[in-house]
Amino acid sequence: MNKDYENVLEELALVYRLKQQAEAHKKESDALLEGTQALLTAEDKQDLYHKMFSVFKGLYNYEVCFVLQNEGPKRMTCINSTYAPLLNTVWEIDETLSRAVKSTPVALFDIRQQPIWQQHLSLFDTQVTSVLYCPFNVHQQQAVIVFCHQSLGYYTQEYVDMANRYRTFTEQIAMGMHAKLMALETVRLKEEKAQVEKSLIDSEKMASLGLLAAGVAHEINNPIAFINSNIHFLRNVLPALSQMQNIVVKLSQSQSDEERAQLTAEAIAWQTQNRIDSLSDEIADICSESEDGLVRVTDIITSLRSFSHDADVQDDETINVNDCIGHALRLVNSELKHRIKIQQKLDSVLPVKGRTGKLNQVLVNLFVNAAQAMNDGGTLTITSYNDTENHNTVMVIKDTGCGIEKHALQKLFEPFYTTKPTGKGTGLGLYISFSIVEAMGGTISVESEVNVGTTFTLAFPTKLAHKKTAQQCGFNTSGDDT
Repeated sequence: MNKDYENVLEELALVYRLKQQAEAHKKESDALLEGTQALLTAEDKQDLYHKMFSVFKGLYNYEVCFVLQNEGPKRMTCINSTYAPLLNTVWEIDETLSRAVKSTPVALFDIRQQPIWQQHLSLFDTQVTSVLYCPFNVHQQQAVIVFCHQSLGYYTQEYVDMANRYRTFTEQIAMGMHAKLMALETVRLKEEKAQVEKSLIDSEKMASLGLLAAGVAHEINNPIAFINSNIHFLRNVLPALSQMQNIVVKLSQSQSDEERAQLTAEAIAWQTQNRIDSLSDEIADICSESEDGLVRVTDIITSLRSFSHDADVQDDETINVNDCIGHALRLVNSELKHRIKIQQKLDSVLPVKGRTGKLNQVLVNLFVNAAQAMNDGGTLTITSYNDTENHNTVMVIKDTGCGIEKHALQKLFEPFYTTKPTGKGTGLGLYISFSIVEAMGGTISVESEVNVGTTFTLAFPTKLAHKKTAQQCGFNTSGDDT
């Protein structure tokens, strides 16, 4: 009977131990799941640490928790903490902390007896006495998590054993934190890079507008000036037209032959004085001329708008590259006309994806560069065609300017590199053009020979998903424009 009782007690003890082990495994599994969820849902670095400290709270129970990382010989630095005043504090490595750094968890009964703690105790707003050092290693970097409790001797051998048991878990969590931090940092760097690129593009765009402003204003002022002159002419002839209108009204109301004869004589005299036939022709010419001028102004304003206002346009806008060429040429017309002959050989081409304003910025930059390379005049040839073999829409911009030396060609698309004299260029135009073309999935290449000329070739993948035919989305323009 006694033997049976002892067996029952032994089995009960075994069941109790198994129950404790199961509870410990469940606690570890719950903490692992919670830690994984924290890694997946953290939005930034601080949020990540906050959630990870919450995971450790369920395992070790603490008043304050912080992480020490090797800083140099005999020194560690607090890189994160649940208590802000501890951040960036420097800790000397004494014999006890050294054991932890060398991978042995250590429990301190009363830290008030530890010299390295004396200079830091005043930072705490609550009294802490018991400490547990939990070492871990991530990417060959030694670190120690420090758990602090206000109760004297709170962290016993049981917690030391727990730290040993959860060592792998802690390192996995730490590795996950490191990976998540790197991912967050990568996202942040990408966002900063995108912001810097946007600022550079906007700055270069404004610089281009500044360069072209005087010429564009002149292009707008010319038609406005002759429209204004035409309006003055019409205002001056209005009294004469009103006079004829009065004669016609009186003639229709006349009651006698004598009165009608007098009004007829007045009409003949008015006609002789005002030359009605030539006046009608002049008014027709004025209306036609004014209409053409308004179309020119509208086209220039449309080109300016397409160049500068594309912030609300999605990157997958369908672009007709021939239209972009037309817009860009209108903007740089003042830089080209009277000294540079323009040849356009534009096929009906398939559309591409991107933003009209950005492609216009590339073309304006290339056209201005070509104009500056042909100070003494020359020919600018612009060609577009479909490369059916590679499913690309291609633009070729060729000038007969001074050309570029071979050693400069290799650096042409580097930021801040320019072959222009000081003060004549920022060195960002071609770099930004390259970035825009690349972002659109296209390529840009250059060939040049000194004293012969330069050719830029831009190729973009066509947007085949659109059902527009080449005839619907393009136009044929060939021949010479001056």
